[in-house]
Amino acid sequence: MRCIAEYFEEATQIIRMLDHSQIERILELLLDVRRQKGRIFFLGVGGGAGHASHAVNDFRKIAGIECYAPTDNVSELTARINDD
Repeated sequence: MRCIAEYFEEATQIIRMLDHSQIERILELLLDVRRQKGRIFFLGVGGGAGHASHAVNDFRKIAGIECYAPTDNVSELTARINDD
């Protein structure tokens, strides 16, 4: 059970190292995107494509920001690569 305590200890150390001002800056940028009715594109390959797709859904649902992941429409993505 020591591994559980070690995990939480390491996670706590990592969280303490996060730069709060950078997180606030990212939040400000996201709020600007939403205010200006902008869009966010998430890209990923392999498992990262799944994470990108998940992020798109969260940002649409929770943050109300228009988002896309090109890998969500593989047919269009490959057709564009083929044609262009």
